[in-house]
Amino acid sequence: MDTELEKVPESTLVEKKEWSEEDELELRVQKYRTGAFEHQSRRHPDWREIYGLYRDKVVTNRLTQRQSVNVPLMKESIRTMLSKTDEFTDIYFESLSGDKQKEIFINEYWNWYYKEDNLELKDIVDKKQVGLYGRSIMKLNLFDGRPTVDVLEPYDWLCDRYADPADIDNTANYQAHINIFKSISDISDTDMYDKSAVEKLRIQYATSMGLVKSEENVKALEAKNERMQDMGLYDINNPEVGQTYVELNEHYIKLWDEESKRLVIHIRITADNITLMDKPLEDLFGINFFPFITWADDIEKTDIWSDGMGDVIRTPNKILNSFFSSMIENRMLRNFGMHMYDGTASDKWIPQTYDPVPFGWYPVAGNPNDVVKQIDIPDLSESMDEMNFIIGMVERATASTATEKGVQEKGDVTLGQVKLMLANSNQRITSIAKFYRLARIELGTKWYKFTMANAKWIKPVEIYKKSTKGNYFKETVAIDDWKDDVGYVCKVVSSSERDQKNIEQVQKMQAVSGMFPNNIPLKNILKKRALDLVDLSPEEIKEVMEFEDTNPTPEDPNAVSTETKVPAVVPTT
Repeated sequence: MDTELEKVPESTLVEKKEWSEEDELELRVQKYRTGAFEHQSRRHPDWREIYGLYRDKVVTNRLTQRQSVNVPLMKESIRTMLSKTDEFTDIYFESLSGDKQKEIFINEYWNWYYKEDNLELKDIVDKKQVGLYGRSIMKLNLFDGRPTVDVLEPYDWLCDRYADPADIDNTANYQAHINIFKSISDISDTDMYDKSAVEKLRIQYATSMGLVKSEENVKALEAKNERMQDMGLYDINNPEVGQTYVELNEHYIKLWDEESKRLVIHIRITADNITLMDKPLEDLFGINFFPFITWADDIEKTDIWSDGMGDVIRTPNKILNSFFSSMIENRMLRNFGMHMYDGTASDKWIPQTYDPVPFGWYPVAGNPNDVVKQIDIPDLSESMDEMNFIIGMVERATASTATEKGVQEKGDVTLGQVKLMLANSNQRITSIAKFYRLARIELGTKWYKFTMANAKWIKPVEIYKKSTKGNYFKETVAIDDWKDDVGYVCKVVSSSERDQKNIEQVQKMQAVSGMFPNNIPLKNILKKRALDLVDLSPEEIKEVMEFEDTNPTPEDPNAVSTETKVPAVVPTT
């Protein structure tokens, strides 16, 4: 018995199969995007409040926030955290093959790139976003013959909702960079886009002028723009621009490759449901990993969008604002004065409303203390104790103590208590540094792989090095100078941690050298480790040690020698 499928012509089956594969991929992208956005959107109201409190903007209402005032608890706590972690960690690369010359070249190129890409400022923005929203994202790209790193807002990055927050790269099947705006002319000049799709886009928006929002991300863009509307930028949704700008979306999705028997990441760039490009990421950048580096300081097992420091401060800050607003309004009303009067005392009295306006008069039925009585407005100064309690609670929760903020504590506080409080605070701040250090190792590792995979696009750079005599020498460094077949390993350490570790090691060596007072090799090692503390170059250390060998330090005449004195032989007469 023939089935319905066997009655369909073969040509129709082929066309239906091709359409189904493309339709299945498009449907999968839509499902991933919708699920990722819904998982993120529940955090948008909190992010909006946190950002408003940080920018000193509040929403007034008739009950709890009648005055437009804000206690800057959010800003001072975040900035205190940044002051403790504002140092960019030292990223350096060690050659696995042991080639020190290549190792010098790649580290000099990284130092040049670090300054050229303004990585220190981007690092501050990255840390601040972790403090405000709980997570921040960086993205690798190519620009003008060199790699570049961009810091993305959490609104602009979507991730598979079922990814493991502790291992996003290996467990996420989908990531996306949305809310990318480019002009039609720039899109037309890009060779990697499908020309027929670009032409279709040009025809669709031939008469448009301004910002064309993609229908697939309207909610995401509105949620992002709400914060700027709170800042007073009311034309954020329809800005005045001189040409047509279209919203692009980059979707990164893992697909099974039957030929290579592995998962391959595809990049799919769309604009208003028009696919401009769809190809494996290896064909575009030569890599098969997500070009995103993301980290959080309070990782959860099941929730990528975990809480940040801003979530801890948000509710207490709103309570402080309510107290502070009430105190200000109360003081204003006490200064202006409010009165009640007997509205039946005379027909010439004009009744007023009961609104608490300055110098207000309010009629009552009867005789309130001989016609006129001033309304008693109680003092709310006792709220200061409650406010101080809330501030102290937030400081303990965020390790942003008053001493860390530069405020002297009241009362008699001993130096030991201050040191203990600072030590406890530093230990809690160090917990943030752990996640940050892992993120910077990931940044260095991905940066190296990304750079090597795009070696043909990387331009040589001129690097200047200062000698010990103060002269500058120029060297042109190309990627072939540090290309290593074995590869490199990325190491990350902060300069403060490195200096502290070196100091502790020198102190230990000094204690050990006291047990071997005549051990010359141990003393030389101790001298070299001590010179490392003052950040001298290898040439300068060599010069100091050579002078020390030729001009040994004279012994202290007051020091007690441990050598055994041999008595002189007195000749007999």
